[in-house]
Amino acid sequence: MTEPAHLRVVAAGRTDSGRVRDHNEDRVLVAPELGLFVVADGMGGHATGHVASATAVASMRNFFEATAGERFAPDAPEDAPLSPSALRLVHAVRKANRDIFEIASKHAEHRGMGSTVVALHVEGRSVTIAHVGDSRCYRIRDGAIAQLTRDHSLLGEALLVKPNLTPAELAGLPKNVITRALGIRASVKVDAQQLELEVGDLLLLCSDGLHGMLDDATIADAAGLNEDLAEACELLVALANEAGGTDNVSVVLVGGFAPKAPATLAAGVAREAEAPELVTVEATEELVEDALAQFDGVLPAQELERLRRGEIVEVSVPRCAACGTPILAGNAFCNECGARVG
Repeated sequence: MTEPAHLRVVAAGRTDSGRVRDHNEDRVLVAPELGLFVVADGMGGHATGHVASATAVASMRNFFEATAGERFAPDAPEDAPLSPSALRLVHAVRKANRDIFEIASKHAEHRGMGSTVVALHVEGRSVTIAHVGDSRCYRIRDGAIAQLTRDHSLLGEALLVKPNLTPAELAGLPKNVITRALGIRASVKVDAQQLELEVGDLLLLCSDGLHGMLDDATIADAAGLNEDLAEACELLVALANEAGGTDNVSVVLVGGFAPKAPATLAAGVAREAEAPELVTVEATEELVEDALAQFDGVLPAQELERLRRGEIVEVSVPRCAACGTPILAGNAFCNECGARVG
């Protein structure tokens, strides 16, 4: 089938604390103006997991806003197959890793925190997918679902070494042991790949709160049930909760659609409106919290405002957990609110 000259990319997302946990350590980003979409699943407990995932989201958005039009060179062997534009996403993930690591290293109450991340960047028809951890990207095409990412978990590593493990052997392995995550070390290996988006494709980013509760067939059926991607995201979250909702659950759907048509009428004949660009990107964001507002409590209000203006903000500076003020080296108390630090 011949692809149409233009492609309409639509996205939506949803994050939910689930039925068991009283707080949400997941964060999502739906930024159509940047072509950037992210799911991050924080680790480290009530006081730190949400900080790690919020740092990942804010750092990556900040990086993309500050590097528009830039092209990047490989700086690791695994980067070799990637295009210069695709490397931008990989560098964004690595920067997020450094920022989380710096906060965890210099701020005692955040020590040991980390986050998984799965992200995609749409540029024209080209899509780059990058991930660290067990948050996943699926592609649903013609009703068939395929997992595009490989879990960086004990179970995933075992399957890589021995793909034919029996169900009994798999059942004996821990399900939630992560072997790779952001913020655990100063550097991280990022898995990345590129693909072409076709009309009818759905790309699904999700945390393990979704894929740990629903099988692939259920995910595919629910995601493809409605062309309104916001409603599809809401349905996926609802199904995960109905299945137990034992973890936070986050989903982002990105779909390729033919342009809306016919859009104009001339002499009683319908004609498709001409689109000046190859790809237009839009999103339904009412179900997604403002990604920068999610950084509240990690950065002071004035620096959040700088982020909103597209300015570069250093997010790896150790800060007071109570008020967000930067902590001077050697201080045991916050200069602003007096809270003990470290």
